[in-house]
Amino acid sequence: MSEEMDSSAASQNDGQKVGQGKSWYPYITKAQFEKFLARLQTAIPEQVDRDYIRAIIRTPSMIHRFLRGIEAMGLIDRDQQPTERLQRLVDQNSRKHAVAEIMQDLYPDLIDQWRQEDGAMGDSDIVNFFHQHTGMGKDSANKMKMFFKYLAESADFSTPPEPAPIAEPEPEPEPEPEPKFESEPEPTAEEQEERPQTSSRRSGRERGERGSSSRNAPQSGAKPSDQTERPAQTERPAPSNRPLTELQKAYLDTVQKVVNINIDGDWDDDMIRTAFDRLERLFDRIRRG
Repeated sequence: MSEEMDSSAASQNDGQKVGQGKSWYPYITKAQFEKFLARLQTAIPEQVDRDYIRAIIRTPSMIHRFLRGIEAMGLIDRDQQPTERLQRLVDQNSRKHAVAEIMQDLYPDLIDQWRQEDGAMGDSDIVNFFHQHTGMGKDSANKMKMFFKYLAESADFSTPPEPAPIAEPEPEPEPEPEPKFESEPEPTAEEQEERPQTSSRRSGRERGERGSSSRNAPQSGAKPSDQTERPAQTERPAPSNRPLTELQKAYLDTVQKVVNINIDGDWDDDMIRTAFDRLERLFDRIRRG
Protein backbone atom coordinates (compact mmCIF):
# COMPACT_ATOMS: atom_id res chain seq x y z
CA MET A 1 0.00 0.00 0.00
CA SER A 2 2.83 2.36 0.83
CA GLU A 3 4.49 1.50 -2.49
CA GLU A 4 1.29 2.44 -4.37
CA MET A 5 1.09 5.75 -2.51
CA ASP A 6 4.76 6.42 -3.19
CA SER A 7 4.26 5.56 -6.86
CA SER A 8 1.25 7.85 -7.10
CA ALA A 9 3.08 10.68 -5.37
CA ALA A 10 6.16 10.13 -7.48
CA SER A 11 4.06 10.28 -10.62
CA GLN A 12 2.51 13.60 -9.58
CA ASN A 13 5.91 14.99 -8.56
CA ASP A 14 7.42 13.63 -11.75
CA GLY A 15 4.89 15.47 -13.87
CA GLN A 16 5.75 18.71 -12.12
CA LYS A 17 9.53 18.27 -12.47
CA VAL A 18 9.35 17.35 -16.15
CA GLY A 19 7.51 20.55 -16.74
CA GLN A 20 10.43 22.40 -15.11
CA GLY A 21 12.97 20.78 -17.54
CA LYS A 22 14.06 17.97 -15.25
CA SER A 23 15.01 14.54 -16.64
CA TRP A 24 13.16 11.31 -15.99
CA TYR A 25 14.63 7.80 -15.75
CA PRO A 26 12.85 4.47 -15.45
CA TYR A 27 12.83 2.71 -12.10
CA ILE A 28 11.68 -0.82 -12.87
CA THR A 29 12.44 -3.67 -10.53
CA LYS A 30 14.66 -6.56 -11.65
CA ALA A 31 11.86 -9.11 -11.07
CA GLN A 32 9.40 -7.15 -13.22
CA PHE A 33 11.82 -6.72 -16.09
CA GLU A 34 12.92 -10.37 -16.14
CA LYS A 35 9.29 -11.54 -16.13
CA PHE A 36 8.68 -9.20 -19.05
CA LEU A 37 11.60 -10.66 -21.03
CA ALA A 38 10.61 -14.23 -20.16
CA ARG A 39 7.11 -13.67 -21.50
CA LEU A 40 8.48 -12.17 -24.70
CA GLN A 41 10.51 -15.35 -25.32
CA THR A 42 7.31 -17.11 -26.32
CA ALA A 43 6.19 -14.50 -28.83
CA ILE A 44 6.48 -10.75 -29.29
CA PRO A 45 2.97 -9.26 -29.43
CA GLU A 46 1.82 -6.72 -31.97
CA GLN A 47 1.24 -4.21 -29.15
CA VAL A 48 2.66 -3.97 -25.62
CA ASP A 49 -0.20 -2.25 -23.78
CA ARG A 50 -1.78 -2.31 -20.33
CA ASP A 51 -3.49 -5.64 -20.97
CA TYR A 52 -0.17 -7.26 -21.82
CA ILE A 53 1.63 -5.82 -18.77
CA ARG A 54 -1.28 -6.66 -16.44
CA ALA A 55 -0.15 -10.32 -16.51
CA ILE A 56 3.10 -9.19 -14.85
CA ILE A 57 2.06 -6.21 -12.70
CA ARG A 58 -1.30 -5.77 -10.99
CA THR A 59 -1.11 -2.17 -9.73
CA PRO A 60 -2.39 0.37 -12.33
CA SER A 61 0.09 3.08 -11.31
CA MET A 62 3.00 0.64 -11.59
CA ILE A 63 1.74 -0.53 -15.00
CA HIS A 64 1.80 3.10 -16.15
CA ARG A 65 5.33 3.54 -14.79
CA PHE A 66 6.53 0.31 -16.46
CA LEU A 67 5.10 1.27 -19.88
CA ARG A 68 6.67 4.72 -19.61
CA GLY A 69 9.99 3.14 -18.66
CA ILE A 70 10.20 0.73 -21.62
CA GLU A 71 9.14 3.55 -23.94
CA ALA A 72 12.03 5.67 -22.61
CA MET A 73 14.33 2.72 -23.24
CA GLY A 74 13.24 2.63 -26.89
CA LEU A 75 11.59 -0.80 -26.62
CA ILE A 76 8.17 0.43 -27.77
CA ASP A 77 7.11 3.50 -29.70
CA ARG A 78 4.42 6.04 -28.80
CA ASP A 79 1.77 3.72 -30.24
CA GLN A 80 3.09 0.95 -27.98
CA GLN A 81 4.32 -1.05 -30.98
CA PRO A 82 7.45 -3.22 -30.42
CA THR A 83 10.64 -1.81 -31.91
CA GLU A 84 13.60 -3.49 -33.54
CA ARG A 85 15.61 -2.87 -30.35
CA LEU A 86 13.11 -4.94 -28.37
CA GLN A 87 13.60 -7.82 -30.77
CA ARG A 88 17.38 -7.65 -30.30
CA LEU A 89 16.88 -7.49 -26.53
CA VAL A 90 14.78 -10.67 -26.57
CA ASP A 91 17.39 -12.48 -28.66
CA GLN A 92 19.97 -14.03 -26.29
CA ASN A 93 22.77 -13.59 -28.85
CA SER A 94 22.32 -9.82 -29.11
CA ARG A 95 20.87 -9.00 -25.66
CA LYS A 96 24.05 -7.70 -24.01
CA HIS A 97 24.85 -5.30 -26.85
CA ALA A 98 21.20 -4.15 -26.90
CA VAL A 99 21.39 -3.35 -23.17
CA ALA A 100 24.59 -1.35 -23.73
CA GLU A 101 22.85 0.59 -26.48
CA ILE A 102 19.92 1.34 -24.12
CA MET A 103 22.26 2.64 -21.39
CA GLN A 104 24.21 4.88 -23.80
CA ASP A 105 20.96 6.48 -25.01
CA LEU A 106 19.27 6.63 -21.60
CA TYR A 107 22.18 7.62 -19.31
CA PRO A 108 24.74 9.47 -21.49
CA ASP A 109 26.02 11.75 -18.67
CA LEU A 110 26.04 9.06 -15.99
CA ILE A 111 27.77 6.55 -18.30
CA ASP A 112 30.68 9.00 -18.76
CA GLN A 113 31.19 9.33 -15.01
CA TRP A 114 30.72 5.62 -14.43
CA ARG A 115 33.35 4.78 -17.07
CA GLN A 116 35.80 7.34 -15.72
CA GLU A 117 35.72 5.47 -12.41
CA ASP A 118 35.97 2.11 -14.23
CA GLY A 119 32.55 0.99 -13.00
CA ALA A 120 33.47 1.57 -9.35
CA MET A 121 31.17 4.56 -8.87
CA GLY A 122 29.65 4.53 -5.40
CA ASP A 123 25.96 3.91 -4.80
CA SER A 124 25.56 7.26 -3.04
CA ASP A 125 27.04 9.08 -6.02
CA ILE A 126 24.62 7.31 -8.37
CA VAL A 127 21.65 8.12 -6.10
CA ASN A 128 22.73 11.77 -5.95
CA PHE A 129 22.95 11.88 -9.73
CA PHE A 130 19.35 10.73 -10.15
CA HIS A 131 18.14 12.98 -7.31
CA GLN A 132 19.78 16.08 -8.82
CA HIS A 133 18.72 15.38 -12.42
CA THR A 134 15.11 14.39 -11.66
CA GLY A 135 14.33 16.36 -8.54
CA MET A 136 12.62 13.27 -7.14
CA GLY A 137 12.98 11.91 -3.62
CA LYS A 138 15.76 9.68 -2.39
CA ASP A 139 13.50 6.60 -2.48
CA SER A 140 12.70 6.98 -6.17
CA ALA A 141 16.32 7.90 -6.93
CA ASN A 142 17.46 4.74 -5.15
CA LYS A 143 15.10 2.63 -7.29
CA MET A 144 16.56 4.28 -10.42
CA LYS A 145 20.04 3.46 -9.15
CA MET A 146 19.13 -0.20 -8.64
CA PHE A 147 17.76 -0.51 -12.19
CA PHE A 148 20.86 1.26 -13.58
CA LYS A 149 23.20 -1.20 -11.83
CA TYR A 150 21.07 -4.17 -13.01
CA LEU A 151 21.42 -3.03 -16.62
CA ALA A 152 25.14 -2.37 -16.18
CA GLU A 153 25.71 -5.98 -15.07
CA SER A 154 24.06 -7.26 -18.28
CA ALA A 155 25.60 -4.80 -20.76
CA ASP A 156 28.42 -5.42 -23.22
CA PHE A 157 29.95 -2.13 -24.42
CA SER A 158 32.28 -3.78 -26.93
CA THR A 159 31.70 -3.39 -30.65
CA PRO A 160 28.95 -5.79 -31.67
CA PRO A 161 29.91 -8.26 -34.40
CA GLU A 162 28.71 -7.45 -37.88
CA PRO A 163 25.88 -9.63 -39.07
CA ALA A 164 26.88 -12.33 -41.51
CA PRO A 165 26.21 -11.33 -45.10
CA ILE A 166 23.23 -12.94 -46.63
CA ALA A 167 24.35 -15.32 -49.33
CA GLU A 168 22.78 -14.44 -52.63
CA PRO A 169 21.15 -17.37 -54.37
CA GLU A 170 23.04 -18.66 -57.35
CA PRO A 171 21.38 -17.83 -60.65
CA GLU A 172 19.59 -20.71 -62.19
CA PRO A 173 21.11 -21.98 -65.44
CA GLU A 174 19.33 -20.85 -68.53
CA PRO A 175 17.31 -23.62 -70.14
CA GLU A 176 18.86 -25.06 -73.27
CA PRO A 177 17.00 -24.23 -76.45
CA GLU A 178 14.86 -27.03 -77.75
CA PRO A 179 16.17 -28.65 -80.94
CA LYS A 180 14.37 -27.54 -84.03
CA PHE A 181 13.18 -30.26 -86.37
CA GLU A 182 12.75 -29.43 -89.99
CA SER A 183 9.26 -30.18 -91.13
CA GLU A 184 8.92 -32.51 -94.08
CA PRO A 185 7.60 -30.90 -97.23
CA GLU A 186 4.01 -31.64 -97.99
CA PRO A 187 3.62 -34.38 -100.63
CA THR A 188 2.39 -33.41 -104.03
CA ALA A 189 -0.85 -34.71 -105.46
CA GLU A 190 1.00 -37.35 -107.51
CA GLU A 191 2.89 -38.63 -104.44
CA GLN A 192 -0.35 -38.84 -102.48
CA GLU A 193 -1.85 -40.99 -105.22
CA GLU A 194 1.18 -43.32 -105.31
CA ARG A 195 1.40 -43.77 -101.53
CA PRO A 196 -1.79 -45.90 -101.11
CA GLN A 197 -0.63 -48.28 -103.83
CA THR A 198 2.82 -48.62 -102.31
CA SER A 199 1.42 -49.21 -98.85
CA SER A 200 -1.05 -51.82 -100.15
CA ARG A 201 1.76 -53.67 -101.95
CA ARG A 202 3.91 -53.52 -98.85
CA SER A 203 1.10 -54.79 -96.63
CA GLY A 204 0.45 -57.63 -99.08
CA ARG A 205 4.10 -58.66 -98.98
CA GLU A 206 4.12 -58.47 -95.20
CA ARG A 207 1.02 -60.64 -94.96
CA GLY A 208 2.61 -63.18 -97.27
CA GLU A 209 5.82 -63.22 -95.24
CA ARG A 210 3.89 -63.61 -92.00
CA GLY A 211 1.89 -66.49 -93.50
CA SER A 212 4.96 -68.32 -94.72
CA SER A 213 6.78 -67.78 -91.45
CA SER A 214 3.79 -69.12 -89.51
CA ARG A 215 3.65 -72.20 -91.71
CA ASN A 216 7.37 -72.83 -91.39
CA ALA A 217 7.46 -72.15 -87.67
CA PRO A 218 7.76 -75.29 -85.56
CA GLN A 219 4.78 -76.16 -83.46
CA SER A 220 5.03 -75.44 -79.76
CA GLY A 221 6.05 -78.39 -77.66
CA ALA A 222 7.81 -80.17 -80.50
CA LYS A 223 11.27 -81.45 -79.74
CA PRO A 224 14.19 -80.36 -81.90
CA SER A 225 14.74 -83.91 -83.01
CA ASP A 226 11.14 -84.11 -84.31
CA GLN A 227 11.60 -81.05 -86.54
CA THR A 228 14.07 -82.81 -88.88
CA GLU A 229 12.39 -84.78 -91.57
CA ARG A 230 13.15 -88.49 -91.57
CA PRO A 231 13.04 -90.58 -94.69
CA ALA A 232 9.85 -92.55 -94.89
CA GLN A 233 10.34 -96.22 -94.12
CA THR A 234 8.90 -98.57 -96.74
CA GLU A 235 6.63 -101.05 -95.15
CA ARG A 236 6.55 -104.52 -96.62
CA PRO A 237 3.17 -105.51 -97.97
CA ALA A 238 1.51 -108.46 -96.43
CA PRO A 239 2.09 -111.67 -98.38
CA SER A 240 -0.63 -112.49 -100.83
CA ASN A 241 -2.71 -115.62 -100.28
CA ARG A 242 -3.30 -116.11 -103.98
CA PRO A 243 -2.06 -119.45 -105.48
CA LEU A 244 1.15 -119.28 -107.55
CA THR A 245 0.88 -119.37 -111.27
CA GLU A 246 2.98 -121.63 -113.44
CA LEU A 247 5.18 -118.74 -114.43
CA GLN A 248 5.80 -117.78 -110.80
CA LYS A 249 6.68 -121.36 -109.97
CA ALA A 250 9.16 -121.39 -112.85
CA TYR A 251 10.81 -118.19 -111.53
CA LEU A 252 11.14 -119.67 -108.06
CA ASP A 253 12.73 -122.85 -109.39
CA THR A 254 15.23 -120.80 -111.35
CA VAL A 255 16.12 -118.72 -108.29
CA GLN A 256 16.63 -121.82 -106.16
CA LYS A 257 19.00 -123.22 -108.74
CA VAL A 258 20.95 -120.02 -109.35
CA VAL A 259 21.19 -118.49 -105.90
CA ASN A 260 23.59 -120.18 -103.54
CA ILE A 261 24.45 -118.46 -100.26
CA ASN A 262 27.49 -119.78 -98.40
CA ILE A 263 27.65 -118.22 -94.91
CA ASP A 264 31.08 -118.57 -93.34
CA GLY A 265 32.97 -116.91 -90.50
CA ASP A 266 33.47 -113.63 -92.44
CA TRP A 267 29.75 -112.89 -92.31
CA ASP A 268 28.41 -110.62 -89.61
CA ASP A 269 24.86 -109.96 -88.55
CA ASP A 270 24.33 -107.02 -90.92
CA MET A 271 25.51 -109.00 -93.94
CA ILE A 272 23.26 -111.94 -93.10
CA ARG A 273 20.29 -109.66 -92.49
CA THR A 274 20.86 -107.81 -95.80
CA ALA A 275 21.11 -111.04 -97.82
CA PHE A 276 17.91 -112.54 -96.48
CA ASP A 277 16.08 -109.21 -96.84
CA ARG A 278 16.95 -109.11 -100.52
CA LEU A 279 15.87 -112.72 -101.03
CA GLU A 280 12.61 -111.99 -99.30
CA ARG A 281 12.01 -108.97 -101.53
CA LEU A 282 12.79 -111.07 -104.57
CA PHE A 283 10.29 -113.71 -103.56
CA ASP A 284 7.66 -111.06 -102.85
CA ARG A 285 8.18 -109.51 -106.29
CA ILE A 286 7.76 -112.92 -107.88
CA ARG A 287 4.57 -113.62 -105.90
CA ARG A 288 3.06 -110.25 -106.88
CA GLY A 289 3.76 -111.27 -110.50
